[in-house]
Amino acid sequence: MNFYKILTIPLISLFFTSPASADIRSEFPSYSYVLTEFDVDERFIDNPEFKNFVHKNKREYRKRYIDAVKRGGLIIPTIKEMMYQQDISPVFLYIAMVESAFKPEARSRTGAGGLWQFTVNTGSKEFNLHVGRDLDERYDPIRSTDSAIKYLYKMNNNLNSWYLTTMAYNCGNGCVNRSLRKAGTKDLGTLISSRHGHIKAETRKYIQKVLLMAMIGENYLFRSDDNLGAMMYSINKDSITPVKVRSGDSLARISKVLNMDMFYLKKINAHLKNGKVPYRHGYTVNIPTSKVRMFNARYASSFRPSTINQYNLYAQR
Repeated sequence: MNFYKILTIPLISLFFTSPASADIRSEFPSYSYVLTEFDVDERFIDNPEFKNFVHKNKREYRKRYIDAVKRGGLIIPTIKEMMYQQDISPVFLYIAMVESAFKPEARSRTGAGGLWQFTVNTGSKEFNLHVGRDLDERYDPIRSTDSAIKYLYKMNNNLNSWYLTTMAYNCGNGCVNRSLRKAGTKDLGTLISSRHGHIKAETRKYIQKVLLMAMIGENYLFRSDDNLGAMMYSINKDSITPVKVRSGDSLARISKVLNMDMFYLKKINAHLKNGKVPYRHGYTVNIPTSKVRMFNARYASSFRPSTINQYNLYAQR
């Protein structure tokens, strides 16, 4: 009897490690790191629904990944640096990738906006972001990312699990807590089961999408022949730095001072709806970190230091 049990152990192991899951493990060796960062049991890689999701969507999501990274040249290093400084795993930037594909100006059909797709209520009431016709700080890469990090921490304090927090980012804390009571477990495989329907289909897809994007992006760390994920870390090492400017100044003038394309300056200042700085004392405009020295020489130095002081909030180099 004991001999039979010994023989069945490897057989059972082989049975549950199907060729499909073996393919995922070899194709995405980053899975272990990614699942750990999201507080997911590593055995989730063998979940049939997730395996099916990966095989069905990996090709399309690789294309989306490439497009998003190309779009996020200045934004990605900034988000990563802010996450490092606020002691949260940089893998959570994949939430922003899924939410907006790194388009600061992104707007949903329901009116959510910016990199992190904040609603008006969440942005203005929860984080005191100004939301108005001429100024909407949900579209500011710096202010919205700072708010998103605080939001993630707040939800995680309630749920005490990063994958549950990620799901709550899609449907809310109350939705996730109701699902947990309904399912009677925190097991992710049970929660995403389409057969049981413990949580809405959109959220089931959402968490799988974030995990797959993260596996694609982090894969280069574990496979020397995978250069796709390295795009995120090598395509553009520049970042964003906020600098103080005069109230009422225009992005058009600042772009000329910095000798840069107006398109890129507007992209990282999508919150300035009319292309002008609001009439508020000490308001900041985002510029590429590589342009800070030029800004000091050509712009800040032309005013009294007590009036215009360049300062670097996050991306000092």
